[in-house]
Amino acid sequence: MSNKKNGELFEAETNWFHIFKAMIDRGDVAKMGGTVFAIYAVVKSYTNWSTGRAFPSLDLIAEKSGVNKRTVIRALSRLEEMGYIVKEQKLGKVNKYRLREQVPISQEGRPVAVATWDYLPSIIGEAHAELKNFLATGLENGRIINIENLNLTINIAGAGGTVINNSGKTRA
Repeated sequence: MSNKKNGELFEAETNWFHIFKAMIDRGDVAKMGGTVFAIYAVVKSYTNWSTGRAFPSLDLIAEKSGVNKRTVIRALSRLEEMGYIVKEQKLGKVNKYRLREQVPISQEGRPVAVATWDYLPSIIGEAHAELKNFLATGLENGRIINIENLNLTINIAGAGGTVINNSGKTRA
């Protein structure tokens, strides 16, 4: 019998990351294909909780996703094209990535915009709550939500001429 305390006998990895269901619903996962999605998941799993930046090496991504380095490079390019990853800079042999979230916004059942913002794990709950509040209440009291790139201007009837401008800041 071991003299170790229970806390030292067992280990469990309890880190997790978040993927919006909208990524599946709007068909982006199907457009990516399984390999590109696996690479997205690997990169996202290495995202720093506080900074939202990830910098796994191409070799590490290849190892963890089970594909070769050339496939990783092509997949990362595809993720950049789709707006899910932004390659910020090269650190020697390691690239630095910024991941982006994308959630479509509908009005009367029709998609009218896509909200995008940097994936920052430490504030994902707050960002999700802010988006849900906006969808539920509109812009009561002129509340400003911090979502970037809604990609259009909308005047919502009955909301006092709410404008969502190109910078993505929302105002009444």
